Amino acid sequence: MKLSLISFYTLVLSFLFIPIQLLNSVSIPKENWSLVLYGGIFTTTDLIPIVFRQKTDYKESFIGSLGVSRPLDYRIRWFDFLWETNATKHFGEMNHWELNSFYIVKINRIYDSPFSVSLGEGLSLASENPKLENKSKGYYLDSGLQKDAIESRALLNYMMVEVSSYLPFERKTEVFLRVHHRSGIFGLYCPPDPNCGSNFISYGFRTAF
Repeated sequence: MKLSLISFYTLVLSFLFIPIQLLNSVSIPKENWSLVLYGGIFTTTDLIPIVFRQKTDYKESFIGSLGVSRPLDYRIRWFDFLWETNATKHFGEMNHWELNSFYIVKINRIYDSPFSVSLGEGLSLASENPKLENKSKGYYLDSGLQKDAIESRALLNYMMVEVSSYLPFERKTEVFLRVHHRSGIFGLYCPPDPNCGSNFISYGFRTAF
C-alpha cells in the first residue's frame, strides 16, 4: 500500500542504528510474556488516510489473532523495544491462515498517562495468496480505474501502527486499536508495481502472564 516505502525505510534505519542502540542502551529487567488477542475488519483504504484522516471503507472480511509478545532487555530514552509473533485466522470473504513476526518500538505511558503509541515492523506469511490483495484491471466503484493488475504473494512485509491504554485498575493489561498492515513495499515482494497488500482495523487487548 502507499505507506510501504516508509515501512521499508524504517526497517533499514533500524539496522543502521543497531550499533548506536547497543552502545547507548539502558538495561532493564525482562518482564513476563504477554498474551495478545485482537480482531479486525478489512478496509480498502490505504494506511496514510486511515492513520491521519481516520477514513475507512470496509469489506466483509475479518481476522482473529492470537499471539505472544515480550519486551527486549534494552531501551533508548523514551523508546521501549519489544518482539511479537501471532497467528491470524481470516474468515468472511477470505478464509486462510497468516503468521506474523515483528519487532516493536513503543513510547510507553506518554507524559505519565495510561496511553502508549507503538510501531511494528517484520514479516507476514499467509497460507495462500490472499484473495482481496489481488486486483484485476478494470473500473471499480469504490476505487475508480485500475490500470494495472495487482498480484499479491503469500510472503509480504508486515507493519502495525497501534494506540493503546493501560486499564486504570491494574498495570498488566492494555486495550488497543491497531492497524494490521501487509505490504509489498513498492514491488519488492510482489513485482511489478502497483502495490499489493491489505489493511485491517483491529481492536484487542494485551495482558502479562
